Amino acid sequence: MNPKTSRSGRLYRRLARAFPYQFRVICGDGLEQLGEDLAPMVWREQGVVGLIRLFADLALQLPLAYLSTWTNKLKELTMTGDLFEGTWKAQNEKSQWDPAYTPEQACLRFEPTDTGYLLVAYGVKDGQAVAERPTSIIADGRRRPIVDLNGRPIPGVPPGAVAFGTRPDPHTLEAGAEVDGNVLGRGTYRVSADGKTLTVTTEGVGLKGPFKVRAVFERVVPDPYLPRS
Repeated sequence: MNPKTSRSGRLYRRLARAFPYQFRVICGDGLEQLGEDLAPMVWREQGVVGLIRLFADLALQLPLAYLSTWTNKLKELTMTGDLFEGTWKAQNEKSQWDPAYTPEQACLRFEPTDTGYLLVAYGVKDGQAVAERPTSIIADGRRRPIVDLNGRPIPGVPPGAVAFGTRPDPHTLEAGAEVDGNVLGRGTYRVSADGKTLTVTTEGVGLKGPFKVRAVFERVVPDPYLPRS
């Protein structure tokens, strides 16, 4: 083998080893072997100009490979496998709370279940920690009796009240409750395209009378309820 092409092959192999670990795991030794196989061929057909182009292409791909790796890692940190799953914290300065129901702090947590989601709402109101009863959201359009997680009636809920839920698109959940055709409350939960923001619009009748809220939540990263490695 021509000493020049031999040196070129070794140099190409060294550069190939500089690629991110994740990239090399996928490609195996293929990229390193490619240099040894291509260098003699390129030298015979294109000479020095061809070798320059060969190395220029590798040098261009190296930073792009690192950029792709870092981007994927960032997505892993900020996204879960499910658009809604996780903990969300209210951004009060971006929200429009009903004056009678404005919290100092508010959080939502969506936990996937076999049939939909378990929604947990908690926070701080008037200096006191508060939490709402966990709610099941089954987005199949059917009406179901409103019961607790053990299937028992919930005190204060009118007899015959039913819950409903739909998912118009992958980024949106709709849920609510009604009795005798009259809506007691309903809400829309929409996740932004980048998966970082959740906008919640709810209205209904609570203990302090009618309410209407538009609240903006941001995903909490890392999720405080997930074990840390």
